[in-house]
Amino acid sequence: MNRKSLLTLLLVFLSPIIIRAQKDDFVLIITSFQIELNNYQTNISEFYTEINRENPDMQYVVENMNCRSLSEMNEWRERMGRFVAKYEEHRPRCILLLGNEAWASYLSLNNDFTRSVPCFAMLVNDRIVQLPDTAVNVMTWHPQMRSFSTDMPDCSLKGAIAYHYDVKANVELAQRLFPKTRRINFFTDNTFGGINQLGLINDYVDHSRAAASQLVLRVIDGRSYTFNEAGNEYRRLRTDWDLAMFTTWRIDSTGNYLVVSATQQLLNYNRTIPGISVTSTGIGDVSIGGIIPRYGQQGRRMGQIVNRWLRTGQTQHIISVDNVTAFDYTQLRTWNITPSILPKDADIRNKPHNFYESHPQLTVIFTAITVILILSVAFFTFHIFQNRRNMRRQKEMMIQLAAAKEKAEEANRLKSNFLANMSHEVRTPLNVIVGFANILIEQRDELSETDFKEISTLINQNAELLVKLVNDVLDLSRIESRSVQMTPEDIDLIALGRSLVNTESLNNSRKANLKVLFDCPHEELSCVTDRRYLQQIIINLLNNAIKFTDKGTVTLRIEQGDDCIRFSVTDTGPGIPTDKQKQVFQRFEQLDNFKQGTGLGLSICQSIVEMLGGRIWIDPEYIYGARFVFTIPQ
Repeated sequence: MNRKSLLTLLLVFLSPIIIRAQKDDFVLIITSFQIELNNYQTNISEFYTEINRENPDMQYVVENMNCRSLSEMNEWRERMGRFVAKYEEHRPRCILLLGNEAWASYLSLNNDFTRSVPCFAMLVNDRIVQLPDTAVNVMTWHPQMRSFSTDMPDCSLKGAIAYHYDVKANVELAQRLFPKTRRINFFTDNTFGGINQLGLINDYVDHSRAAASQLVLRVIDGRSYTFNEAGNEYRRLRTDWDLAMFTTWRIDSTGNYLVVSATQQLLNYNRTIPGISVTSTGIGDVSIGGIIPRYGQQGRRMGQIVNRWLRTGQTQHIISVDNVTAFDYTQLRTWNITPSILPKDADIRNKPHNFYESHPQLTVIFTAITVILILSVAFFTFHIFQNRRNMRRQKEMMIQLAAAKEKAEEANRLKSNFLANMSHEVRTPLNVIVGFANILIEQRDELSETDFKEISTLINQNAELLVKLVNDVLDLSRIESRSVQMTPEDIDLIALGRSLVNTESLNNSRKANLKVLFDCPHEELSCVTDRRYLQQIIINLLNNAIKFTDKGTVTLRIEQGDDCIRFSVTDTGPGIPTDKQKQVFQRFEQLDNFKQGTGLGLSICQSIVEMLGGRIWIDPEYIYGARFVFTIPQ
């Protein structure tokens, strides 16, 4: 047995004892029924625990009215009067009233005790039946309802927690769910709770004549019906016309208490009538649901209210328990009620649990295992892709390293070839210059004027060749190091071509059988590029053509292409074999070793043309000599 149960039993045994020590405060608790009832027991235990948080010395006395049936109603006022008289001399600090019977009986006294001793109420309705001053015939008595507040002349109410039963809202809910309904049949039993609900129904009928004009409102009153009689009335209800509305149903007119739920028994009479519940009675059996109070324990909350009053002395509020719109899942399906017409905050009860709700621990374990597996698969997948990517990168790096190695080896080979060719190319003119210079020095007096002039000419030609070789090497070095500074400008190509052709004609006037010509089909032609490098390309090509052509013509032609300027230098010399046309653009490559030159001119031309954004080639279709063609962007 837990601490709360022991405490409750202790209160039961001590309830008759009158506290004699005038200095001790105590709370008098008056209940409608035996506190052994689980609901009362739990509420009193929570109330006691909460009060003792701030008032550990507070004592308690419990008195039980022991109300059993409505037939005893005329005795309740007298029982309450005896309790009050018992504590007239030594009054409690406050009184806590549990249940509608105790609350109604206490209000009916209306004496100095009730008006002066602070009281609190819970497990009560916010509107309650007012007990008559004299004995009445309970079977025919028409109850009168009373609303209460903290401003009441017949008691000193300091706070309460009350239920609110909304008959009107439930009738409107029934009309929304079952719009064909024409008669609502209220079922109330032979208890004080049933009398309270009957009073609320009568008030609704009296104040809702508009609703009454549209609906037939009928009461099956447990004071005048037995269970069998009520069942027969239930059997007579029409499916397409009637709706049952349940309040409480435990005791019939004979005073018999039905152990089995009365609403379950009604199913034996009729299973085709929809029902609405005002108090949660019958939900899941004959009732689809209803707007009902959110029932629950109130002891702890009431203890907080009393503690605040003890602490401040200020009257507390009457707290109304929230209502909830509750429905039974099976009944909703039975009557084909779609969720779309239900209130948004509806509480669906008895809904089948999904796997997670039925097995939360297994679901957590399964989810954890699933997450671990997913993470593991993701990790291994990532690891595999990472390895593949690393292998691919490694392979690419190996390819790049092999290419870099090959390029380095090629560069080293080219460097070696370059140095070998340069040493050869430089040595040849130097040997000529040095040799003939020595002849001039040693045999000056022996040489004729003709010999002297011829030797001087050879020295000059080889010096010029050496200077050109150095210039070509420097140009090639600047191009490869990307240190060339381009200076674009607008160039008149026709004027430039004629000037270069005239200059080359004068420089090569000794070749009487050779003519250098200029050809352009346009009257005006210009482009924006670097003048110096464009001139260098054209001069190199002209010089190269003149060098290999002894007679005939060398022609410079400039014309407009589709999206470029096209230059060509055509000669009537020996030509270049097709299989060697690409070879001439290599460095130090000379097809005729008997012709003087460095073998760098055409290679430099190709580099400059590519640097200007164009391309250069030998026209393979020209068979009367050689034709070099290059283009540059317009």
